[in-house]
Amino acid sequence: MSESDSDGTSSTSGTDSSSELDATGKRFNPLKALYSAKLKVPVARAMLHDNVQTLEAKQTTLGGFEEPFDAERLKRIRAASSKKKLGATSETPKRRFAPSQGLVKVERPMRHRRNLFTRLEKCTEGPLGALKQWMDQRTRVRVYIRKQKGVGGHVSGIIELFDRHWNLAISEVEESWSRRKFRYSANRLAGLGEPQDCSDRLRQLGITLPAVKVCELQNKKYVICTRSLPKLLVKGDHVVLVTPEPAAVVKKEYIKEEKKEEG
Repeated sequence: MSESDSDGTSSTSGTDSSSELDATGKRFNPLKALYSAKLKVPVARAMLHDNVQTLEAKQTTLGGFEEPFDAERLKRIRAASSKKKLGATSETPKRRFAPSQGLVKVERPMRHRRNLFTRLEKCTEGPLGALKQWMDQRTRVRVYIRKQKGVGGHVSGIIELFDRHWNLAISEVEESWSRRKFRYSANRLAGLGEPQDCSDRLRQLGITLPAVKVCELQNKKYVICTRSLPKLLVKGDHVVLVTPEPAAVVKKEYIKEEKKEEG
């Protein structure tokens, strides 16, 4: 009994396993077919798909499962549908809102950039206001310049521009300062020897310095020197005082200009 039973069970299990691997049978087990090496595909040229949803999508595109599977026909249908979609998206969309409901254009005002000229317009009061007035009226001013100890000289001219740090751009400049005579030992620095004139060397380099004139003898040790410059920039750290040019000096310069014109 045991042998017959064992044979019977073995025969029935063999039939069950073969029926579960038969893709056309009612007892087909797809999970077992995936892992079994005895599966025989009934159609040799069957198409392979990733999953059932991919197969359904392709057959639905072809017209259902009643239609035979044709890869070339499927490509033509998909190419035609993609062209229709591109044509639809290229069309300009129609307006759905009234003109009053559209976007409002906002024009931002240009940012006012600050510069030296705009700041000069605000200089109306105080010392900077006086400088602005002299600059507008083209008044000659005298700027006293500091040195290491005390006032070293002054600069006369017409203010062209200035800023809040008292940096001055001056034109038609007359510079005047005092210095010691060369024969005194105060001008002889240790190890440098006697002072030398470098004017020839500067001319060779293409540098021309304005001529310095000794105007008058201040005392036995000091002399007053002057020179004329077309333009000069005075740093605000060196400015001690700014005043209008004395009337007597202006008169002398006016007389000199008249003589030059007559000559």
